[in-house]
Amino acid sequence: MISMPMVFITFALPLRAEDLGASGLEIGALYSIFTASLFVIRPIVGFGLDRFGRRVFFIVAMALYFSANALYAFSSTVETLYIARLVQGFGFSVLSITTDAITADLTKPDGRGAAMGGNIASQTRGGMLGAFIGFGLVGALPLHAWFYSFSTFAIVALLAVVFAYRAIPETLSGDTRIRAGSDFRFPAKHYRLLFVVFLAAFAGAVIQPYYLIYLRGRLDLELAALAFAFLPVGIAYAVMPVWLGGVTNRFRRPVAMSVGLAAAGFLYLSVPHVNGFIWIIAAFTGASVGSVLVDLTKNAWLADISGPHAAGRTFGIAALAAGAGATLGPIAGGVLYDGWGKETIFYAAGFILLGAMSLLFLSDQKNNT
Repeated sequence: MISMPMVFITFALPLRAEDLGASGLEIGALYSIFTASLFVIRPIVGFGLDRFGRRVFFIVAMALYFSANALYAFSSTVETLYIARLVQGFGFSVLSITTDAITADLTKPDGRGAAMGGNIASQTRGGMLGAFIGFGLVGALPLHAWFYSFSTFAIVALLAVVFAYRAIPETLSGDTRIRAGSDFRFPAKHYRLLFVVFLAAFAGAVIQPYYLIYLRGRLDLELAALAFAFLPVGIAYAVMPVWLGGVTNRFRRPVAMSVGLAAAGFLYLSVPHVNGFIWIIAAFTGASVGSVLVDLTKNAWLADISGPHAAGRTFGIAALAAGAGATLGPIAGGVLYDGWGKETIFYAAGFILLGAMSLLFLSDQKNNT
């Protein structure tokens, strides 16, 4: 329910910002405002999850999403988009880390990857439903589609608040909360994992605000055609995460994560060199699958590290690393996109991901020697 705007806003937000007169750098700032909130809020939420439990934060996340959707519905300038985007960032900051902590509470290591994959699949299915609503309105009422789409999403989010309040139980036991009051330090031997998380988030954020604008210019596609072009990506996110989560359980975490980083890196490097609609979309779809494998493995690995008494804080520290990368990435992407050429964002992201893969792989080899 809460994820219904997820796919539609990926397409509509950068294009709407450009239509409202935003430059590449201003569009990057629109994304950085979102990720900066993750950078600030997630570590605080991580502490609160271990100290006060999961349920209250889950309900707060639903309420923030309702507020963001309502603000989007009435946003008609770049400045008001910034406000809505900031509130959405707060909601996502609370929601993502809370669902990860709840999943860690309810699963064992051998089933954790698949459960994390189930979360992503559920979010994607909701997002695809929202995309059908949003793009259907674009076709039927193009001048009013933005308002009616986000008004619908706001109503559904309000229902999610009510449902969460009535149906979502607390998953953190009282004894575990007492233990959560003890001192906590992230294990020093996993600092390299945090750096890899930073690099992966930075690389993805270099591309995210600009790839739809790049494709619209390169292939001369309208919004509806762009949405159809990325239908395979949506299907991959809706179907494959559970299967990929099972893959993370059959291989050691560093190996599975390295494979995902390598796949995404090589495919991003290929984008400027492939021609034709089908091949470009195939490259983006494959890179997305690699990114999902990275994300699932990272979450399962962090849950393995933490144990139930420190899951919130462990996810919070990793989110701090990811938030730093995701905050800096759009600005770097905007500078490259405006000043060095549109294709440079794909080269930058690809080489950064391959560098992260090499770092993780070499670290794993050293630990096994």
